[in-house]
Amino acid sequence: MRVAINTQTPPVRFTLTYRDLLEKYGDLELPVDLSLLSESDFQVAVGGVARMMLGLIRKMNLGRTRWVALGPGYPPQASLQNIELHLVDLPPNVLSLYTKFKEGLYNEAHGISRYNIVGQEYIAYATYNWYSASKLLEFYLDTDVYFVNDFQQLLVGGIIGPSAPALLWYHIPFVPEKMGDRTREFLVRSFEGFDLVILSTRRDLEGLVRAGGKVRAKQIYPFIDPQAYEKPSTAEQQSTLNKFGIGEDEKVVLLVGRMDPIKSQDIAIKAIKKLDAKLVLAGNGSFTSKTLGHDKASVWVKKLRDLTQETGVKDKVIFTGYVTEKELASLYMRSDVVILTSRTEGFGLTVCEAWNYQKPVVVSKGAGVSELVIEGVNGYTFPSDSYDELAEAIRRTFKEGDKLGSMGRETLRQCSLEYAVDKIKEAMEEAMKGYPKRETD
Repeated sequence: MRVAINTQTPPVRFTLTYRDLLEKYGDLELPVDLSLLSESDFQVAVGGVARMMLGLIRKMNLGRTRWVALGPGYPPQASLQNIELHLVDLPPNVLSLYTKFKEGLYNEAHGISRYNIVGQEYIAYATYNWYSASKLLEFYLDTDVYFVNDFQQLLVGGIIGPSAPALLWYHIPFVPEKMGDRTREFLVRSFEGFDLVILSTRRDLEGLVRAGGKVRAKQIYPFIDPQAYEKPSTAEQQSTLNKFGIGEDEKVVLLVGRMDPIKSQDIAIKAIKKLDAKLVLAGNGSFTSKTLGHDKASVWVKKLRDLTQETGVKDKVIFTGYVTEKELASLYMRSDVVILTSRTEGFGLTVCEAWNYQKPVVVSKGAGVSELVIEGVNGYTFPSDSYDELAEAIRRTFKEGDKLGSMGRETLRQCSLEYAVDKIKEAMEEAMKGYPKRETD
């Protein structure tokens, strides 16, 4: 099956602009072969959707894969092993307006604030979607299905239209009762431009049904590839603990997530005041914060640091900032419990990562992954915003951690690449129904 992938966030983040790369290396043939660049020039993305798609490409043995993503200032084309990257650039004014529109959708879906749709911002969003769809259609003759990901790309299906099968995986929450009429109608109409929509949880699939969406839809849990996670050496683990000042006998509560209000790290800070433990907040800004110039991460970090002062827990909270994969693995392995505090979240793959390391979890009932948490069996849940109940659940996990973590590892099967790949193949094949079979090379 020949698949072309579309995401906002690319699987590679460049530390230098295309112009800087040209100055450093002279002529660079397109697509830029990343194996010829220094490791300091770029990093392979490790989070969320990009990591899922990289795992899927490997598992499905797709061969050469086209991947279209947003890359302001990036080379227009690059190659990463068998992946041909096509990176969409936007003028700064269009990029700024696009970011406002998609952040408005994001905030409303997560219950942070209502978004009043602004015409110019919508036009910028549509412009980005048009560029993405136009690039995807260049591969029309040798693509069997377009696999489009998330709320930043909602118009791509309608632009591609009946010319080729298009599948959307919508990763953020879809709870129609928490949205305004205009946003809900926009989302439903956009879904109907695709041949099939995947939603990440039963909650969101049921929401689409209640909203009256007339589109084929499936529910598939997001996934990780357990085999892709390394176990750091004892020396590497100790180096990480020394770096962040984590003592040998301290209880450690770990929260992994980008610095963003939807992650609700403030709830964790209030809860840690009631516990004899250290809270480790692992993560930095998102692609939007670091690349698109919408620096909500630093604003949120300042609020969180101020909160640690106000609540008297400054010495109990560790802000790690960016961590490497080995450092993150070391933090998971050292933790006594992993928590997810988001008031509302599409899913929450960090819970799956915790289960991969056989760690107990405490999860907000607003997170989609809470559907998989069985109280007292593989973890605990707590009502969103209730730091008192979060603290009490953490206390229970301190006593029952080994049992909960072991059962969590069993639950992980439902969110593993091995389990998901057949379901995704079925979704692709269903999206392709009614289209003429394409000839292969």
